[in-house]
Amino acid sequence: MVKLTVSYGYDIHSIELDDATYAAIKSGQKVALDGQGFVHEEEGKVLDHWVFNNTPGDIYFWLDSGAEFRARDSWIEDAS
Repeated sequence: MVKLTVSYGYDIHSIELDDATYAAIKSGQKVALDGQGFVHEEEGKVLDHWVFNNTPGDIYFWLDSGAEFRARDSWIEDAS
């Protein structure tokens, strides 16, 4: 497992990825998946939905509330 964290200008957000999914993303494949969700201070529990490589290298995610965020920077940490 790896933890991918993105900065979208205002804050950061993370998702844990298994090795096969991370390898697919690194190889440039388009990958869409649901995140682990998180607790938002105003909205309570929200789900996060991610899309990788919609265009090469692009990462964005959106929340059930309709908020959408595009990564400006990203990095990987070992989550295991």
